Amino acid sequence: MTENATAISTSLRARLLRWLLLPGLMLAFGLLAKNYLTVSEMANRIQDRLLVALAVTISEHAINSRGDLLSRDIELLLEQFTRENTYYRVQGPDGAFVTGDSGLPRLPAGITLEPGVPHFYNAHYRNEDVRAVTMKYLVSNPSSNIYGWVTIDVSQTRRERDNLIYDELLGSTTDFLVLMFLGGVFAWIGVSRGLAPLRRLQQAIRRRSTDDLRPIRHAMPKEVTEVVRSLNALLARLESSITANQRFIADASHQLRTPLATVQAEAEWALRNASDQQDRQALERIVSQTRQTARLANQLLNLARVSPEGRKAVRYEKTDLLALAASVTSGMVRHAIRHNIDLGFDDQSEGMSCEIETGNEVLLQEMLCNLIENAIVYGNPGTIVTVRVIGRGVAVGPVLEVEDNGPGIPEKDRDTVLERFVRLDEQNGQGCGLGLAIVKEVANAHQAVMSLEDGKDGVGLKVRIAFPR
Repeated sequence: MTENATAISTSLRARLLRWLLLPGLMLAFGLLAKNYLTVSEMANRIQDRLLVALAVTISEHAINSRGDLLSRDIELLLEQFTRENTYYRVQGPDGAFVTGDSGLPRLPAGITLEPGVPHFYNAHYRNEDVRAVTMKYLVSNPSSNIYGWVTIDVSQTRRERDNLIYDELLGSTTDFLVLMFLGGVFAWIGVSRGLAPLRRLQQAIRRRSTDDLRPIRHAMPKEVTEVVRSLNALLARLESSITANQRFIADASHQLRTPLATVQAEAEWALRNASDQQDRQALERIVSQTRQTARLANQLLNLARVSPEGRKAVRYEKTDLLALAASVTSGMVRHAIRHNIDLGFDDQSEGMSCEIETGNEVLLQEMLCNLIENAIVYGNPGTIVTVRVIGRGVAVGPVLEVEDNGPGIPEKDRDTVLERFVRLDEQNGQGCGLGLAIVKEVANAHQAVMSLEDGKDGVGLKVRIAFPR
């Protein structure tokens, strides 16, 4: 699974550009190689024709001058005309040296010269690469002291030829680089425009909240339509599964409440009338566990109601957070007194508005009740719990805080306790591990930011919920 995910993690843009540009680069290199071979062949052909003409000219001069060397003026003329160094050697019909450079490279072994047919080859002479030709030239003038088929060797340096090839190759390479750059730019633009629907799809999905499982309705190209259709089918199955799960939890919790209440009432009645100490202890355990189970059922029902699927039908309207918090706190004072907890309310609105533009009173009451209940359940006798409402500021909306000086929550565990069924104090059998999870769901439903902080002077816990402006 991991290997497959790694294999396809490469950017789609990079893969498309690679498949577009790599063939272009290969084609460019192929064309450059072909251009090099073509220019080299053309330059060799021109130089070879020039060598044949020089060979004939040198042969005639040698015959007419009865074997004398070319004059210096003619050599300079050849150098200015060809821009190369030219070397020659003339041999008589019997192979005897007549004139020129006797140290010129010989014709490669195994090659038989045919009269009048030039043979070209590459050689090395005087520390330079040269292009050479060897041919037999017929001297038919009986008055000449050289009569018959003479052998003429002419070698010429290749500097000008190589410079010509280099300049042509440099120009071609520059042209190809410019074309490849422009092709890359247009390929990048084309791929970017082609991937634009995928980016729109990504942004549309990213903008959605975690509880938004509606089908995607954006128009997409034909190639992406099937992906969107499959994604919509997955979202529909996921929504159906979540809905069924939430319905089951809600139905089960609701069905459990009545029998649990009956069992609790019967156990409490039996406890009041029991005289045997062992029976009383057993009944006390039954009453305690029944109360815990009933609380768990109620919390599960509340969690189902505040979860994304459960709150689809919830209506949101303008809600006064200050009035709601004061009412809930007042209603839980007696419960706090029974546990020897000092519960108070701190109005810090300072005349500023504490209204939530899109709030739901039922969900907010459930959230605050869970925060106060947690502080009571996990607090020691004498713990001070303060519910505080801070008015709307310039840049933020109203803030709700529930602060206590109880045992608190270690900083390393503050993310963990927001998960479902997580309890740090397993010895305390009253909690269900769902209170803060419910608070988090309600905060998310109101786009509020929830944070767990240290209480006053670093003692206890402060739960801070900042609502949007």
